[in-house]
Amino acid sequence: MISEWQSSIANADAADWVNVAVNLFAAVMSIWAAKQARIGLAPREEFFWRFTAGALVFLAVNELLDLQTLLTAIGRQNAIQNGWYGEHREVQYWFIIGLSVSAAVAGMITLWLTRHTHITVRLAIVGLAMIGLFVLFRAASFHHFDEYLGRGHPVFNWGAMEFLGTMLVASAAAVYASLNQTRAKQ
Repeated sequence: MISEWQSSIANADAADWVNVAVNLFAAVMSIWAAKQARIGLAPREEFFWRFTAGALVFLAVNELLDLQTLLTAIGRQNAIQNGWYGEHREVQYWFIIGLSVSAAVAGMITLWLTRHTHITVRLAIVGLAMIGLFVLFRAASFHHFDEYLGRGHPVFNWGAMEFLGTMLVASAAAVYASLNQTRAKQ
C-alpha cells in the first residue's frame, strides 16, 4: 500500500513542478490580499484570502505527495480486509456523488457568505470553482468515472482548467491587494 504511494511521489515531472510554483505564487498573492484586508478592516475578506492561501499551499504539497493515491490505496486495502472489495465500484460511485454534493453545498455557502465582499473575491471564487471541478474530475477518473463521462475532447486538457483557475485566483488576489493598498495610501 505505502510502496504504491511512494513510487508515485518519485514520478514528479516538470509539469508537476510548474503546477507547484503556480499554486505557491497564487498562495503568496492571497496572503498579500489577506494583509491588505486586515489593514482595510475587512475580517471576512481576510479570512477568505487566508483560507484560499492555505488551500493553495495544500494543493501544491499534494501535487508532489500525491495524497489521493495514498487515500485510494488505504481505501482499497480497507475494502479487501473487510470483505467488501467486490462492491467497491458502488462505494466509489457514492463517494464521488457525496463529494460533488458537498462541493456544491460548500460553493453555495461560500457565495452567500461573500455576497457583500469585493468583486475580486467573487472572481477568486470562480477560480476556486474551476480548481474544484478539476479535482472532482480527477477523483472521478481515478475511479473509472471517465469511462462514463467520456474522456473529453482530445484537444482539451483538464489540467488547463486547474491552471487557469489558479491564475484567476492569483490575479484576483493581486488586484484586490493593489486596490486596497492604493486606497490605504489616500
